[in-house]
Amino acid sequence: MRKGTAVVVALAAIGGGYFAGKSTTKNGATGTVVNLDDGVERKRIPVSGMSRGPQDALVTIVAFSDFQCPYCGRVLPAIDKLTKDYAGKVRVFFKHYPLPFHQEAPLASQAALSAETQGKFWEMHDKLFANQTAIKRADLDKYAQDLGLDMAKFKADLDGGIHKGRVDADMALGQQVGVSGTPAFFINGRSLVGAQPYDAFKKIVDEEIATAQKLVAAGTPPSKLYDVLMEQAGKAKPVVAAAAQPAGPTKANVSAEVYKVPVGDAPTKGGKEPKVTIVEYSEFQCPYCGKVGPTVAQVLKTYGDDVQVAFKHYPLNFHPNAVPAALASEAAREQGKFWEMHDKLFANQEKLDRASLDGYAQELGLDMVKFKAFVDGEKGKAIIQANTVEATQFGVRGTPSFFINGRHFRGAQPFEAFKQVIDEELKKADDMLKAGTPRGQLYAALIKDGLDKAAPPPAPPAQPGQPQAGVAYKVDIGKAPTKGPKDALVTIVVFSEFQCPFCNRVEPTLNRIMDEYSGKVRMVWKDMPLPFHQNARPAATLARVAHDKGKFWEAHDKLFANQQALERSNLETYAGELGLNVAQVKAALDTDRYKKEIEADMAEGAKVGARGTPAFFINGVNLAGAQPYERFKEIIDAELKKAEALVAKGTPKARVYDLLMKSAKTEVAAAPAQAAPGGEVGPESDNKIWKVVPGSSPSRGPKNAPVTLVLFSDFECPFCTRVEPTITQLEKEYAGKIRVVWKNFPLEFHKNAKPAAKAALAAGEQGKFWEMHGKLFQNQRALDRPNLEKYAQELGLDMSRFKAALDGPKFDAQIADDMKEAASVEVTGTPASFINGRKIGGAYPYDTFKKIVEQELGKKGPAVAARRRG
Repeated sequence: MRKGTAVVVALAAIGGGYFAGKSTTKNGATGTVVNLDDGVERKRIPVSGMSRGPQDALVTIVAFSDFQCPYCGRVLPAIDKLTKDYAGKVRVFFKHYPLPFHQEAPLASQAALSAETQGKFWEMHDKLFANQTAIKRADLDKYAQDLGLDMAKFKADLDGGIHKGRVDADMALGQQVGVSGTPAFFINGRSLVGAQPYDAFKKIVDEEIATAQKLVAAGTPPSKLYDVLMEQAGKAKPVVAAAAQPAGPTKANVSAEVYKVPVGDAPTKGGKEPKVTIVEYSEFQCPYCGKVGPTVAQVLKTYGDDVQVAFKHYPLNFHPNAVPAALASEAAREQGKFWEMHDKLFANQEKLDRASLDGYAQELGLDMVKFKAFVDGEKGKAIIQANTVEATQFGVRGTPSFFINGRHFRGAQPFEAFKQVIDEELKKADDMLKAGTPRGQLYAALIKDGLDKAAPPPAPPAQPGQPQAGVAYKVDIGKAPTKGPKDALVTIVVFSEFQCPFCNRVEPTLNRIMDEYSGKVRMVWKDMPLPFHQNARPAATLARVAHDKGKFWEAHDKLFANQQALERSNLETYAGELGLNVAQVKAALDTDRYKKEIEADMAEGAKVGARGTPAFFINGVNLAGAQPYERFKEIIDAELKKAEALVAKGTPKARVYDLLMKSAKTEVAAAPAQAAPGGEVGPESDNKIWKVVPGSSPSRGPKNAPVTLVLFSDFECPFCTRVEPTITQLEKEYAGKIRVVWKNFPLEFHKNAKPAAKAALAAGEQGKFWEMHGKLFQNQRALDRPNLEKYAQELGLDMSRFKAALDGPKFDAQIADDMKEAASVEVTGTPASFINGRKIGGAYPYDTFKKIVEQELGKKGPAVAARRRG
C-alpha cells in the first residue's frame, strides 16, 4: 500500500546509496577481489532490532511495515513460507513505518517494542497482525496480558512513550531510502514494493542466494555477507517513485465526550472571541510536542480569529529538563514574553539545561535578575502543578494532548485531523451564534454541559501472580514509616522507591488524599527498589537512617524533590541538610546496613503481588501504578463504609486494620511459568534438555560440580540485573555443588552491551572477569567507553592491554560464538539460564531456580543427596 503521488526523492549517501552493474568488493577476510557482476541495484540498509533467522543467513530481508495496514497483513503468509522454505538461508528484520492515516499504528509499534524488551517481539507481532481491526490501547493491554508480559513495565512504556524514538528512527530510515508506503521490502538491499506474491520474493531470493554463494566461495565468511554487499552501495542518485494510489481520508483520534476544560489564566494566542478554543497540555522536552508545533501554527494561520490556543503545562517525570523549562516559560510570561520563550524552547529542545535557559532569557532581553529569581525560587511551580492535576482530572496521560471545544484530541496528529474536528466545531458554533449566543460566550456555552472529569480507566482483570480486584491481601505494618493517625479507618500501604518516575508522579495525589481524608487515612511506606534503578537502594538506605531519627518523611520529600540527583555525593549532602549524622549515613551506605529490612519489604511485596512500583494496598485491596485520584477515592470510600460498619458493631477504631487483615489473603496465586518478565519460556513449560557447552567461557564453582548453570546474559539488560541476586544466592546455598558459566548475548538494541561484554572478557584475560562483571551490573546505566576504562583502572588492569582489547576484534569471535550457540538452543531474549540443560527463560524468582537445582541434585544419586543433606 503506497501513499502520496509521484515524487522525486534525493537519497542521502548515509544509508541510501546504490551500486549497479559490475561492482567489485575486496573481501575483508581474504583480501581477494570479488566481481559481483549481478547487474542489480541495491540500497544500503543498516540492520538492527528484531529478526527471524540466523545471523549468517545468505539473504537478509528488511521489511518496513505497519500493524494497521491490511496489505502488510496480507503479505505475511508469503514471508512465513519463505522463512520455512529457506530455513537457515534467510533472515527477516522488521522496521516500523506506521502510516499517518492509521491512527492506531504508532502505539501498536510501541507495544511490539515493549514486548521486545521482554523477549516477545514476534509473539506480539503475530497477535497484532492477527487482530488488525482491534489494536486500540485496551486491546494492546489485553494482548500483553495474554503473552504474560510484566504489565507494570508494559503500561509504563506505552504511557511514557519510551519507544517512540525507535519508531521515529525506523521511519526516518525508511524515508531516507525511499519508502513511500507499506509494505516495503529490501532483499539484500534490493527493493520490492507492496504485498507481492510468493513467487516474486522467491525469484529475488534465489538470485541473491546464487550471488551469496559466489562470495562465500571466494572466501567471504557467511556472517559477513550482508556487510560486504552493503559496502558496495555506491553514491546516491535520484530515484523516481512510482505513482501511488491516494491515501484514504484522515480520521481524527478525538473523543465524542465534551469536558469542562477551563482556559483560566493560561497564555493564549489567536482570536480573542474565538468560535473554537483549543486547550493544549504540553511540555518543552517532549519531541512530539515539538513536532506538532508547526501544525498548531498552521491551524492558527488557516482559521485566524476563529481559533484560540491556550497552553498548559504537563511535564513528564522522565524528562528531567521539562520542569525547569516550564519555569523558564513562566518567568518569561511574567515579563510579557511567554510565546517568545515558548518558541525558543521548542526550537532548542536538545539544550534545556539551566545555562541554556539563561541564555535564551538574555536573547529575549529579559530582566535577568527577575528571571533568575523566578526560576531559582520555583515561583511558577504552583501553576505547573495545578495544570498537571487538572490535566490528570480530564484523562490526560501523555503529551501532547488537546481539548478542542472540550473534546479530547490525543497526540501529534496531522493538520487534516485537526481540520476535521475544528470544522465540526465551527458548525456547532455557527448554529449557536444564529440562535443568539454572544460570540464572547461561545466557549462557555459549548462546554456548559460537559464532564467535570474523565472516567477512570477500567482495572485490568487479575492474572495469576497478580492480586485479584477488590480482594484484601495481608500486609503487616510492623515498624514501617507511617503518617496519619494510628486509629485511621483506612490504611494505605505503598510499595515504592525514590528513583521511579511514576512513584514521584503519584505523590501529589497521595498528598491530596491525606488532606481530603484527614484523620481517616494512614499512609505506610514499604521499600521496593527496582534492580535497574541503581540509586534507588542507596536512597532507601538514607531514608531508613532518617526514619531511625524521626525524619523519614522529611527525607522522603527531599529525595523525591531531587529525583534526578540521587548519586552518593547527593545523598550525603541531603543527610547534612536534614540534620543527620553524615558519618552514620556514610557508614550505613558503605555497609548496606538496612539490607535485611529492605529485602524483607521486597519479599513481602512480591508475596502479595506488588510486581512493580508504585503498588498500593488500601486496607489490603490492591491498586497498581500511578493512578488518578478518582481511582483511589473509589476504593477509599468503599473501605471507609466497611470500616465504619465494624466500628458501629463495637470494633475499636485502632483495631479495624488488624481485624481486616485476619481475613485477608496471605499471598497471590502463583504465576504460570511463562509469565516471567524479561525472557522467553518458563521451566515448567519446557522440560527438554538443551545441549549447552561450557567450553572455555568464564565460570566460577568447581568444574566437576553436579549442577552446571549456563547463563546467557547482557550487561545492559535490566532483567539480567534482576536475576543476578538469585544466581548469587544459589551459589551461596549450594556452595561446591553448583558451577555458574557466563555466556554473552548482547541485545542489538542495547548499544553498550557488546562493548561491555568485550570489557568483561578483556578483564577476564587479566584474571578479573567476575570483578568487572560485578562493576558493570552495579553501574548498568553508565557503560559508555570512558566509564569502561574507569572501571578497568579501578580494578588495577593493564590499561594499554585493556584498551587494545576493546579497540580490536580480539573477542568478537567469542561473543559471536556465544550468540550462535544461544540461537541453536532458541534463546531470543535475556536472561536465559540452563540448569543441567533445563531452560529458564527470564528473571524468575529464587524458588523456581532452587526447585530445578534440587531436582538435578536428586538425580546424582545417594552420595550427592547425602552431601546435600549434610
